[in-house]
Amino acid sequence: MKKVKLLSTVALSLVLFASSLHAAQNFDDVPEEEVAKAIVNILKTNPKIVYDSLEKYYQDRDAKKTEYTEENFSPLEKKIAAILKDNPTILVGALQVYDQERHQKELLQTAENYKNYQAEINKADLVVGNPQGKYTLVEFFDFSCGYCKQMAPRLKNIIEKNTDVKLILKPVSFLSPTSELAAKAAVAANKQGKLLEMYQRLMSEIRITEPAIEKIAKDIGLDMAQYKKDYDSKETTNLLAEFKATADKIKMRSVPTLILNGMPLYAVEEVQLQHAIDVLRNIK
Repeated sequence: MKKVKLLSTVALSLVLFASSLHAAQNFDDVPEEEVAKAIVNILKTNPKIVYDSLEKYYQDRDAKKTEYTEENFSPLEKKIAAILKDNPTILVGALQVYDQERHQKELLQTAENYKNYQAEINKADLVVGNPQGKYTLVEFFDFSCGYCKQMAPRLKNIIEKNTDVKLILKPVSFLSPTSELAAKAAVAANKQGKLLEMYQRLMSEIRITEPAIEKIAKDIGLDMAQYKKDYDSKETTNLLAEFKATADKIKMRSVPTLILNGMPLYAVEEVQLQHAIDVLRNIK
């Protein structure tokens, strides 16, 4: 029953849309085959109708408003509802098209955001690899993120195999309070030229704790007095705030987020990362 009412909601949306295009025409006597063609054509050019109908249906249901029924449908409305119930793939196809269009727009908007804030994204505060590298790979990540931990050894291999790649690390703290502690430790280690060692060790920790962070600092040979000073400094706090501000500006939604030469990179495996770099090399 709920499915019938939902499809009826879509049917009414289609009727309203078709009526807005052909207000002067009476559709009630149109053959079912012609109605089906019209539905397909309308949804091809306006797949968002199905999405909007779904949204309204759930809003009305949650608000416990009176849902659409077929009792008072016109002949045309009944035809459309029947066609949709017998051919639900029409709706599924429209939703897929709309999702693809929306995803494409989001990708374009993401690329535009990255372009607008490229200077901030590429600001090389925490760098491993070749500081003068021709290709700039930026990673926004969280030390408490499992996927980021999986990415760490891949990135290490990438900078070892590609001496022309500069890897810029931008730790953010979304997932856990200890993420910020780890990020502060990375900044402090960077002051003593031990960023990569600190990054790798922190990423190998299953659960990051303050004692574990301090032990790592000692193990990699940091001057602990200087480390603690840098760890607690206002400069470190401000730098981490800058990373977060940049992440907010580019509307970063997940970690790890990778950006290669200013463009979003949706690769997650090492072979994909390497391929993206190779493609850039081959562009003349």
